[in-house]
Amino acid sequence: MSLAVQRTSISERGNPSPGRERTRRITLLLLLVALSTLFLYSVDKGYLHRRGRHNWEAVQNLTIAANLSSDHNFRLFRWLKPDPGGAPAYHEMYSRFPVGGYALVKLAILPFGNDLSAKVLASRVLMLLLFSAAALLAFHTLARIISHRWIALAATLTAFSSCYMLLYDDIVYVEGSVDLFAVMLAFHGMTVFVQERRFPQLLAKTGVALLLGWHVYAFLLPFILLGLGGEAIRAWKHGTAPWLRSTAVTVLRSRYTALGLAALLFGAALLTFNFANEYAAFGGETPVTELESFQSMLGRTGLDRDFAPVAWWLGFLRQQFFRVYVASFPFVLTDLGDELLGLSPFLNLSASGLSGPELWVPLLLLLVVAAASAVVVRLARPLLTRRRRLLLATLALSGFCWALPMRYNTVEVDHLHEGMFYVGVPLVLYSLLLLYVHRRWGRGPVVGVAVAALLAFLVSAFQMERRWRPDPRAVELQQAAMTELGAIRETTRGKTVLVLDSVEPEWSWHLTHPNREWRYYLAGSVLEYSVDVEAAARAADFIVALDRVESDALLTPGNERVFLYDSAGIDDLVELYRATYQRVASGEPAARSYFDVYLGDRALFHVKDPCVPDDVGLKIFARVVPEDSNICPLPGRPVFLQQSGVLFEGKCIAILPLPACPVSSITTGQRRDPHPLWRVKIPASR
Repeated sequence: MSLAVQRTSISERGNPSPGRERTRRITLLLLLVALSTLFLYSVDKGYLHRRGRHNWEAVQNLTIAANLSSDHNFRLFRWLKPDPGGAPAYHEMYSRFPVGGYALVKLAILPFGNDLSAKVLASRVLMLLLFSAAALLAFHTLARIISHRWIALAATLTAFSSCYMLLYDDIVYVEGSVDLFAVMLAFHGMTVFVQERRFPQLLAKTGVALLLGWHVYAFLLPFILLGLGGEAIRAWKHGTAPWLRSTAVTVLRSRYTALGLAALLFGAALLTFNFANEYAAFGGETPVTELESFQSMLGRTGLDRDFAPVAWWLGFLRQQFFRVYVASFPFVLTDLGDELLGLSPFLNLSASGLSGPELWVPLLLLLVVAAASAVVVRLARPLLTRRRRLLLATLALSGFCWALPMRYNTVEVDHLHEGMFYVGVPLVLYSLLLLYVHRRWGRGPVVGVAVAALLAFLVSAFQMERRWRPDPRAVELQQAAMTELGAIRETTRGKTVLVLDSVEPEWSWHLTHPNREWRYYLAGSVLEYSVDVEAAARAADFIVALDRVESDALLTPGNERVFLYDSAGIDDLVELYRATYQRVASGEPAARSYFDVYLGDRALFHVKDPCVPDDVGLKIFARVVPEDSNICPLPGRPVFLQQSGVLFEGKCIAILPLPACPVSSITTGQRRDPHPLWRVKIPASR
């Protein structure tokens, strides 16, 4: 298609023919129908635990959003901690991302007061809305670029049905759906600018996008460099002045240069706001270069090798191939492909180096991908105008433009969400392939592929929901707890609260880990998680525990799941720990090491007598291998648990609740990353 034809097709959008209008309505309707199924499958009423290990990310983002207010100068912090020296409580800061994403979550949960369940539901619906908006923007932008809505529909449905997309679509995570919407908004602005020269609109969309997430820079980098390079080459070829002068003038006057400077200045302002707030939170006594957020930035980019994990280049490239592979196909196909072809052992997410025959596997696969991409580009080359090349290249390269400079960030297994931002690869790949198909065989095959993509999206969404469907009992327990916690939070707001874990295994599994969930449940309180519970209780105003003991200190006698005590109630609660210790430790331990490990009905009990606070200063972990992963709460993988212990009367005890499914083996111990201090394996068939 020539440039003149492209301009004509753009101008005709204002007055489309009846046939094109009908096509527009049908394709948009199909996309909306597909996206609406996500709300049916994904929204469990206010249920927080979902997607396994990624639950803590949702908790952290909800907590930061809940704490965001003018009372704290809009600081991004995870919780308030009591100062050991008796000074006012101080903030546990987390100023790594722009404030905009947290502000959106705050607006979504603000109307619901202390109804924690409603807040969780509202925030997850917000994530799904942003995910759907990102898909709609991708569809409209592709339709603008290639002037074919059926192709845009097929490419969008395929790209948004990958494992990464459907795994993170409703997790309350600013680097998930929020950032995805941001990059698609910015890319839409780029497309409108290239086609219609609307620079103010591009600046506005880029500014809004940067308020929501840093991944926008991965789109800006190739767009600015490629656009600026193209203008410089044309100035060099056609300029009447000396080539160096004409090229320099073109670069300085270019809108691409202005966009880059504006994005850098605005991003610097957002970072300055975060650093200034963090600096003030520490009383202005910590140098900016020693702030946690600044050190994290150095580590994630590899500038601080002591902070960053070791990332072998070969392991890194293998990871990126795996992520491109998973991001390029619907979840139902990659799930089936891993089972039939056994690719997972070669495409696993370890960052370690490889040797021997394994060296050739990722290299061979990378060569296959490169060759296939070259063939696709060659086939579609006659259809690629200059403007299309710029926009499609920006889209395809964006994921790599983030992964390469952030190599030390993207190798971490906890950062699988980074795979979402390879969405440009399938969008471009399928658009080019279908453009060639349309040119060669007409509209019919393209419509068929679009219908197949719609079915693949629906099946993938259903398959993902089936795999991650929560236990109804867990939902019921958490709903009851959240209702009671709303009233407790109102009572304890601004007060110091000591949080105790439960000795009841079944309940602990659904509401546990005080360093994570409780930050959200009791946002606004000053939270204490001291190992020495008796000493901590003397400095606390209240105690929140998951166990009920009849005591004059019990302030919530009508509750059934979560209980509030006056701090004087610590003696009764310690007696409960003492009774548990005596009951469990009366038998023979399943293993002996630094701790004696007892295997209870649905929990691991770690006991050390005598002990000191340092013995439970590091979390105790357990890696649980289920007999049948299909019925385990974390399907498809071993269960990883960790918990802090408590100290009382010279004894240490830590309780790790086990999942309610048959277990074949358990490995437990303590670690000081990256090495374990001690570790034992327990055969645990039950």
